[in-house]
Amino acid sequence: MNNHTGRQRRAAWAATAAGALALAASSGAHANGPKAPYKIVPGGTAKFVPLDPKEPKGTQISIISGDLKSGPVALLFKLPKGAVPIHWHTSDYYAVVIEGQAKHWLAGHDVPAKASGVGTAWFQPGGSAATAHGDECVTDSCTVFVYLEHGVDYHPPDSSSNR
Repeated sequence: MNNHTGRQRRAAWAATAAGALALAASSGAHANGPKAPYKIVPGGTAKFVPLDPKEPKGTQISIISGDLKSGPVALLFKLPKGAVPIHWHTSDYYAVVIEGQAKHWLAGHDVPAKASGVGTAWFQPGGSAATAHGDECVTDSCTVFVYLEHGVDYHPPDSSSNR
């Protein structure tokens, strides 16, 4: 008899999906350099720090592996309830919601974004303002696993900066 609750099964599925995405995304990530060492972060033990030290109650991050600035990097984002302004990133990225409910949408699309729960995954192309998108945590907080090949950056939609 299986004694797992629905929440435990969803969390296990999300963790499996996040791991599979990371493995698929990183299959060629270290072709020109050393591979990152083995690391495991058991559920509930990630150490989060503010993405922006000036906003200690804002977005928090926990780096699982890699280099935040240059990538590749796998990390957890813990988002407070609310929307993130429309933006784009230099790097493509893969994401999986592992806690809470979040919305993700492409800027300029008329279809309203729907809240998506644990296990929801997406690939977001990066590179220019043409890839601008929005994110919103609709629960008290959301945790999202993210893998970026070229590090984390953030550009407003009118920016043409490459880093």
